Amino acid sequence: MTAVGDLAQPLGHEIAPGWRVERYGRSRDDVPLRVFRPDDDRPLQGLLTAAQHGEEPETLLLARRLLERVPGADARWAIVPVLNPDGLLAGTRQNAAGVDLNRNFPTPSWGPGPSFTFPPGIAPEDRHRPNRRNRSATGKGPASEPETQALMALVTRLDVPLVVDLHAPLELILRTPNAPDALCAALARSASLPVHDEIGGERRASFDAWCLSVGRAALVYEVEHAGLPELCRRHLPGLEALVRGELG
Repeated sequence: MTAVGDLAQPLGHEIAPGWRVERYGRSRDDVPLRVFRPDDDRPLQGLLTAAQHGEEPETLLLARRLLERVPGADARWAIVPVLNPDGLLAGTRQNAAGVDLNRNFPTPSWGPGPSFTFPPGIAPEDRHRPNRRNRSATGKGPASEPETQALMALVTRLDVPLVVDLHAPLELILRTPNAPDALCAALARSASLPVHDEIGGERRASFDAWCLSVGRAALVYEVEHAGLPELCRRHLPGLEALVRGELG
């Protein structure tokens, strides 16, 4: 366990009181993986995660703003602000081993070989399959990466019924079939986001697919590439209500 201030200082903000910080694993480059939990024994309603891809730092910043705005005593969710610290520090989608963590989960769709995604910052009109040139590995085997193993163990230990995984830049919510309808609709309505049961493109061995395989619901919440003030105005009201347990 580490002092809250140690993790808050790099961004220049103190988080709200009432959060307990726990180390739940270490990254491929031996960076601590940390989860923030309300400092009480109430059952958790879910787990919110961010920065699984290091090229999507806006998701970390939104998660941090939630930790600053919501006191732990008022929260019903746990938060992992950074799933992939190695990629975040390097500015890459992948972890330090070159693995896309969102293609490394043990599902029937896992497979060896490269995975191709769009380069970061690509214009929306250029998001066509021939332009998928950002190459990643899927790992030496399913759940080969320490970040993947630690996250799976954390979800199991927390025993949460729902996971919300923040990503960018598609501006949508992708839901698993078992996701709660009312909560999903309220979250989408708060930010005027469309809801999809599936989207085109490669999504093999993803975190949400693994959640579904073990009977847990998941939402992939995709924000747009925008400045932090715009992102906060659009997305924080719904996400804050979620973390407070006020949706659904």
